[in-house]
Amino acid sequence: MSTAEGDDDRLRTEARVRTADGGWRWLEFARAARPPASLDGVVVTARDVTELKRVTERFRHLVETASDLLVVLDGNGVLRYATPAAGRVLGYDHGELVDENVLEYVHPDDHETVVEELHRGLAEPGYTATVEHRFRSKSGEWRWLESRGRSLPDDLALEGNIVVVTRDVTERRRREGQIAAQNERLERFAAMVSHDIQTPLSVASGSLELYRQTGDETALERVDRALLRMSELTSDLLTLAREGGRVDDPVPVDLFAVATAALETSPFPADRVTVDPDLPTVLGSEARVRSLFENLFRNVADHAGPDARVWVEPFSDDGGSEDDGDGEDGGDDAGEGFVVEDNGPGIATADADSVFELGNTSGSDGTGIGLHVVDTIASAHGWEVSVTAGRHGGARFEFRGVDVVPGENGAEVSERGRQR
Repeated sequence: MSTAEGDDDRLRTEARVRTADGGWRWLEFARAARPPASLDGVVVTARDVTELKRVTERFRHLVETASDLLVVLDGNGVLRYATPAAGRVLGYDHGELVDENVLEYVHPDDHETVVEELHRGLAEPGYTATVEHRFRSKSGEWRWLESRGRSLPDDLALEGNIVVVTRDVTERRRREGQIAAQNERLERFAAMVSHDIQTPLSVASGSLELYRQTGDETALERVDRALLRMSELTSDLLTLAREGGRVDDPVPVDLFAVATAALETSPFPADRVTVDPDLPTVLGSEARVRSLFENLFRNVADHAGPDARVWVEPFSDDGGSEDDGDGEDGGDDAGEGFVVEDNGPGIATADADSVFELGNTSGSDGTGIGLHVVDTIASAHGWEVSVTAGRHGGARFEFRGVDVVPGENGAEVSERGRQR
């Protein structure tokens, strides 16, 4: 039972009353505070409010269980009411932000836009303000919110001036970012195809026309080389377009086995590459890690020549690799990552920061794609790749931040595979 004094100077109360069929109905009783002097008693009126209570309860349930957050603000941005969704969306306890100025929780880069929309909503009755902005959650994380606010008529019995419906769009913004990044990769892919295919295509076309005019078969050899070059370019460009996405479902990858397998499709002689059997097993995509090694081996073939040597080794905590090339162990822990090093001409210090950029190449016949693919694959795994001078004067590519599978290395995994 609840009791209240109404504006019409009557006392009111609500109670459930049993009906003739045994059910219960909600009735509102109102007693006149000042009955007529001619009456010896009180005047009480009653009305059935069962349906009103049912509708009110249904509305309360919808508000409390809605995934969207509904709030009421005053003209200064102070929160006067918030539905329980505040906890599900932002982590705050129900009512924790009441009487707080929520504008102070808006990201600094979005603050001005949110304030402008708030003021416009107050100044223009009927205007629905819509804005996407970042809001600090209780954990300190910035969540992207889509907020729609509308000013309220003065005669509504609410404590604030603006009602705002807000939903969390963080995941949508993340997907939009992924799509934008993919579109950017596709644009770069199209630009590279248009640019890099033109040269060998012109060579092939010109050489074929020369053969038709003169019958010189050496022209056909130039056509063959041009077609091979276009095939290599197409392969590189497709790899670049494919490898940009994040690795969402990593599996254990045996670096020793994958690096060894990459030599089968590499133009670099396999007998010039030393793959350390103590390489760790890491979490990642086997296909992409193999592509990473293939591009590194091809880079050596293109820039260091077939007489160079390559070492693929674990990366130790002391900043070096475990085997320094003379057979002696240089460390006890392979936990941080791995190294691919050669004894070729190396990379100038001034070029170290730009070597992974798309289109950057030191050779007239290079595509400038291979090392960019390496960087893209590393980033997709969450790894950091850097290049520095090696122990033998060549290039040393270091991969840090890899997720190592504890207690396993390539030799152990490979041995188990042979036993099965």
